[in-house]
Parts: sequence; structure tokens; C-alpha cells
Amino acid sequence: MDIQQLLGVKPIKDVRSVLCVQPHPDDNEVGMGGTVKYLSERGARVIFVTVTDGRYGASDPRVSPERLIQIRQNEKMAAGKLLGVHHHYDLGFEDNGDYSEREVTEALVSIIREEKPELVTTVDPWMPYEAHPDHYKVGRAVAASVLASGNISFPSLGRPYMVPQVAFYSTSFPNAFVDVTDYWEVKMQAILAHKSQFDHPEWPLLSQYFTYQAAKWKQMDPQQPSDSTEHQSPRLAEAFKVLSTRQLHFFPDAINS
Repeated sequence: MDIQQLLGVKPIKDVRSVLCVQPHPDDNEVGMGGTVKYLSERGARVIFVTVTDGRYGASDPRVSPERLIQIRQNEKMAAGKLLGVHHHYDLGFEDNGDYSEREVTEALVSIIREEKPELVTTVDPWMPYEAHPDHYKVGRAVAASVLASGNISFPSLGRPYMVPQVAFYSTSFPNAFVDVTDYWEVKMQAILAHKSQFDHPEWPLLSQYFTYQAAKWKQMDPQQPSDSTEHQSPRLAEAFKVLSTRQLHFFPDAINS
């Protein structure tokens, strides 16, 4: 039985609207920048939600948190323009701050009910060894908000809207792959638009790792051409764990979907 097909899960490449929720400015670019560009070029409405202000994303003590907030805001807008993002929401929670999952959930339910996306994406909070509090709090809050938006929870935040499906990037359990070979260069440009995060001597190593991981994911893709050879330039993919909203509650086999 193909449970994904039974539950009506649509291929990511076919959605017409997507709400991409990131813990920090730059997470969407790293996790799904190529897919964002693919979708926006095909007329899909792409919305970015950035949960934290990124104030502590620097190692240089000469940069104040207040200054870094503005720098990262400008970088985020520049990267989004490259990828074709239609609109940005900023929730403004403090980077690595003492906010709760419920606070983020409530903020997201309001946006989901207003935007009514076909797909919501975020980081995978259940990735083994993920140690960043913003990542696992935001990822879990996104899952909770997708569930809550479809029922009468938070009645003051608008009429219920059922999100059909959710996709987690930066996942250890991928079940869907998007070939982004043709969009790899613009993905890299969008990542590098976040100069405060990536304009440093480690960038060559990071970019090499991103490319290696994307080639590895493409090899896992069931749609990988069977006649591909090691003499060809490797195709590149972004990977996702895609689930129907119904699989987010009381569904033990979701990990195997």
C-alpha cells in the first residue's frame, strides 16, 4: 500500500503555494534554496517566515546584536530576491531566546490561516544530533501549527484551514527529492548573500560539503536515471521528509513513509 498516495500527498514540484518557515535568516536557502527557485519560476507563491532575529549569528565580538539584526535582515531580503520569494514575515523572537514552542505555534497558525498554503516546510526537528534549540523548537512548533490550523484551536486567529502536507528539510529520513541541478548556482548565490554567515575562510569547505550532500541525495532519488555514469557531471538534489498532515498525529509508521 502506498500510504502517501492514499493520503493524497502531492509532489513538491507540483504545489502552487508554499510557506517556508526558518529558525534563522539563511536556513531556507541552505535547506531548500534550489527548490524555492524552481517553484517561483513556475509561478508558485513562495512565502518566507523567519522566526528569530539572528542577533547572535556572529563570532566577531565587535558586531553588536542590534547591528547584526539589521545586517541579517538586509541579507535575507537580498537572498529572497534572488530566489523569487514573494513575501516575508518576521516573527522577531530572540535568537536562541527563551521563547516557547506554543508562542511560535500561535504566531504561525495566524499566518497559515491567512496564506492558506498547499505546503508548509521547515527544518526537521527530529534529525538525530540536532542540538540547536531554535531548530528543534521551531520545527516542532511548525508541525504543531500545521495540526492546529485545521481545527478550532486558537479561535481568535481566523477560520480553520487544513494544510494538506508538510515537508521537513535537513532531514535524516528523506522520502522525496527535488532535482535542483539547474538551480544550484543561484542557490549558492543566495546562500552567499548572507555574507555575515558565509563570507569567511570556511566557505570553500562548506560549499564542497553542500555539493557532496546534494549529489548523494540525488543518488538516493528513485527518479535518478538508470544510465547515469560516474563520467557524467553529477546531478544534484534537495531532500525532504514529506508527510500528510494526518501523519503528524498518532501515526507510528510515519517514519517509514
